[in-house]
Amino acid sequence: MPTPRRCGIALGLLALSLSACTGDGPASPRPTPEGTTSSQTGPRAGLVAPDGTPIEVPLPGPPSGTSRDVTAFGADPERGTGDDAPGIRKALAASDAGDEVVLPAGVYDLRSAHPDDEEANLLLADDVRLRGAGPGATVLRTSFDGEEDSAVVRAVGVQNAAVTSLTITSEHVGELGSDPDEEGPGGGPMYGVQIDQGSRRILVEDVAVELFQRHGITVKASREVTVTGCRVADATSVGPGGSGYGIAVEGRVDQRDPDASDDSRHNVVVDNRLDGTHLRHGILLQFPTHNNLIADNTIDGGVLDAIDLHGEGEYLNEIRGNTVTDVDAAAVALGNSGGEQNRHDASGEGNWIHDNRLVGNAQGVLVILGTRDTLIDANEVVGRSRSVVGIELRNAPGTVVRDNTVTGSDAQFWAIAVTEDDGADGRGAGVATDVLIAGNRLAGAGNGIEVEAGRDIRIEENTLDVEGTPWQVSEGAEVEGARP
Repeated sequence: MPTPRRCGIALGLLALSLSACTGDGPASPRPTPEGTTSSQTGPRAGLVAPDGTPIEVPLPGPPSGTSRDVTAFGADPERGTGDDAPGIRKALAASDAGDEVVLPAGVYDLRSAHPDDEEANLLLADDVRLRGAGPGATVLRTSFDGEEDSAVVRAVGVQNAAVTSLTITSEHVGELGSDPDEEGPGGGPMYGVQIDQGSRRILVEDVAVELFQRHGITVKASREVTVTGCRVADATSVGPGGSGYGIAVEGRVDQRDPDASDDSRHNVVVDNRLDGTHLRHGILLQFPTHNNLIADNTIDGGVLDAIDLHGEGEYLNEIRGNTVTDVDAAAVALGNSGGEQNRHDASGEGNWIHDNRLVGNAQGVLVILGTRDTLIDANEVVGRSRSVVGIELRNAPGTVVRDNTVTGSDAQFWAIAVTEDDGADGRGAGVATDVLIAGNRLAGAGNGIEVEAGRDIRIEENTLDVEGTPWQVSEGAEVEGARP
């Protein structure tokens, strides 16, 4: 494994520790192993071109022009001294390509919307950086309070821009979101940072977001967006309908067209920290977004699945090197049974889940509702008292589970389980087929491999050192290979 190093010109916090960088450019993937799933005979997962060639995600260049201090345009870093949004907007409007807009330490009260967008405080501009003095030092404090589609910082069709080194918060006071079945309490802006509508080469670095309602940082219908070194926590709602997502990467509903100008791909979410206490999902991929890299993030706790491929066709994404702890659901989930406007079911094909450390979660990795051709490879899963299963496959055709280490802590825990999928209102019901479980190391106080249902389930060369039941196959399940 290569020595970790920093990538790109401006990624001061981006130290990719699991082979995300090769050569002299930004994040690149480890090549997907061949001969694993049917989807990988063609395009590969992660940061690759359609022909499987590794690509480098470009970053906006460093400042090369004028540095503009927002206080020279009327913004006052003293909290409660009026509306500072116009001054910051004037500094952005006065900037040319290569310029940097600087926000010295202080609290900037944003009390008005942009003249060109009544639902945003600030709009990023092409080839311009917005930089604070660091999260906690520079604070953008918005007065948005539940307005539909409101965002503090928004980029619409923007290229080569950056927002770095600041905190985004709101004037919200009171309770935070905790109940995934209820809308409330809500409040604050819908989005902290929103990148949308074909934006490209955007950097969001060293940004903290809190007291928002829907998404802390969201990337939609855009590509080559890098989100790194950020912290997201404390959503005001975690209810159904899209509230309480920490970092979201989205495509367009029902659009799977790599030739489209707003095709969602080649985005990088790396080395971020999510406090999941008041987050529905820590990191979420939604709609047919593809060939993204989600790497080296830390997620502590969570209301529902921490890293969630949301059951709307997300495909060929690489999820690796993340640490997820103490979630009362799955650490990594592929497929989703929910949805109000858009009914979820299977994620897309060919996603690669590898080299993650998943500790004390109800489930380590969960694949459901017909999600196919997933590679679950070389993860470390540690069960604790709340844990039920290390790796669970329901209706998961073509899944490969190999070279994982799973350790259980009590007699109720199963390291690997293959079970029947009841579906969601008729969607995605069925059993796993054409599954390979090979080379895994299963240990601890729990149990080994349970196959309740499925066809063409192959079990090969696993090592079991468990105190409980090493192997259990229900009547009707079709299992091939030597028992452990």
